[in-house]
Amino acid sequence: MTPQRPTIRDVALAAGVSSATVSRVINGASSVDRELTRRVRAAVRATGYVPNAAGRSLRQRRSTQIAVVTPDAENPYFMQLVGEVEKVARGNGYSVLLAHSDEDVAVEAEIIAQLLGRQVAGVIAVVVDEERSQIGALLEARIPVVLVDRRLRGVPVDCITTDNVDAGSQAADHLYGRGYRRPACIAGPATLRPTEDRMVGFVRGWAERGIEVTVARGDLHIDSGRTVMRELLHDGGPDCVYVTNNRMSAGAFEAIRADDRSVGLLATDDDLWARLVTPTVSVVEQPFRTTGRRAARLLAARIADPEDSPSVTLLRPTVIARESTAGPATT
Repeated sequence: MTPQRPTIRDVALAAGVSSATVSRVINGASSVDRELTRRVRAAVRATGYVPNAAGRSLRQRRSTQIAVVTPDAENPYFMQLVGEVEKVARGNGYSVLLAHSDEDVAVEAEIIAQLLGRQVAGVIAVVVDEERSQIGALLEARIPVVLVDRRLRGVPVDCITTDNVDAGSQAADHLYGRGYRRPACIAGPATLRPTEDRMVGFVRGWAERGIEVTVARGDLHIDSGRTVMRELLHDGGPDCVYVTNNRMSAGAFEAIRADDRSVGLLATDDDLWARLVTPTVSVVEQPFRTTGRRAARLLAARIADPEDSPSVTLLRPTVIARESTAGPATT
């Protein structure tokens, strides 16, 4: 005689809860007490219960697929980071689902809803907005999440990012050491912590030397970097500029070259273009390879043991000096 398959009632009896509670846990409801959720999951494992398609997803799809969500498919930094994640994920038996939010909170919310339906094992994400992101819905459904580059305000979640205040501080040290004395900074939106922290570190580094920084803002795209840099040059011009985002850095370089003026440029991230143009461009490099590998390893650990407390890891950036910050022009 074929043994009868365990039912949802068997799980409920084993966990000491109602069948409705078991159903809510299986379907990822956020309203179930954490201890009850733990008991139900333990009972599911103990009884071997497989709840049709949902059970198949819980046992198979969650154990083999992770998602990586980035805000910009054209940003080399994010694509390089994804490559490192994929290497580690494959080594741990996971396939990678890739999605891009196009820096749009609404698109990001749609992606999160889709991931909830797919029952992925975990998610590595670069959120669009640190205050309005819906990433918390994944955490409520007990799906492990590791954030990269940008944090989530007021929500305890694992995060691996560069020490961006230190990046700005190193930028100030480098430019001051090269003899520049009229600094400017092209920052991103004030709501975006990585670029804001870089600006803060940069301004602070110059303030400690009694020098004020001219701060202008762009929207993280090449065109805005070009436009803002033109405005800075038109207003009399700094003798050096630190740009807190890689794509704005490329736009600023174009504006400086078109103006044919000697302005020291320190960019963010070591993109290929920075090594190929003339003059070659100095950069503050984020350790994207280390970031991607650590994020993937941390996510695998959280999938295996989701009860550990979240952590924030800060990685140290590095200044790579090239021709664009050789020093101010002498007359």
